[in-house]
Amino acid sequence: MHQIEKFKNLPKHQSLLNKVAKIITEDPRVVGLYLGGSQSADEYSDIDLSISFANEEDRDSFRNERLEIAKKVGRIKAESMSGFPTVYVVFYEDEEIKVDFAFNLLPPETRPDKINFDILYDPERHLVRMIEESAKMKWDVDIADLTHRINHYHMGISYTVSKILRGEWWDALDCIDFYRKYLVKFEDSFAERKQENYRRLEKKLDKDRLAVFDRTLLSELTQESLFRGMDAIFEYFNRFLKEKFQELGIFPEEDARRMMEYYERKKKETLELSNS
Repeated sequence: MHQIEKFKNLPKHQSLLNKVAKIITEDPRVVGLYLGGSQSADEYSDIDLSISFANEEDRDSFRNERLEIAKKVGRIKAESMSGFPTVYVVFYEDEEIKVDFAFNLLPPETRPDKINFDILYDPERHLVRMIEESAKMKWDVDIADLTHRINHYHMGISYTVSKILRGEWWDALDCIDFYRKYLVKFEDSFAERKQENYRRLEKKLDKDRLAVFDRTLLSELTQESLFRGMDAIFEYFNRFLKEKFQELGIFPEEDARRMMEYYERKKKETLELSNS
């Protein structure tokens, strides 16, 4: 029994995980097993497993037998390789839960993103040592990359405005999605953590950030709503990120001022025209 905190209210996930772990850890080729994925879960969450092997021969033979091994766990509705040849995906019919089986050799180097996971099997403490060493590492802030991104962030304003003014609203919505992803990249860079999909960022935001971030997700598609979405993007950036760029000395003050003046002028002209 491997009681997992994020599955404490998800008995189907917990039960399926126990079945999988028992079958995998009984295989002598396996030298490590851990559960990854998000730090929280709901009924639609996957079970993300990483299986470690000491050598390529054991890994490859286990992978070749993947279907027979997966069938021992339960009835399969669908299965496929994803990111071949590293990840095997199974959707179990009775639980209606997807399990990702990742096949890895023992990691030759520690990685800072391998800190928050649940060890299910580690008889020789390979995973424990990886955690201990990973916890001492940090992500380096790439100043050159951040400088490029913040310049592109402001250049993109003119493109977004042009889409709104032309009535190309689906393209404008894509632009807002682009800006949400930029907010995530900036947050993750400053937090020295692995970059993630922006939808996962919500679980890491405090209530003030989340209140602004939520306003970038539009429930309707109009000129007014698109401008409101962009307003929320700029509010988030100005409140929570701008000062960090200024401290690094890479904030493009003049370009930012000119582009924001352009944005505010076009927004005012457009909304006044539409309301007249």
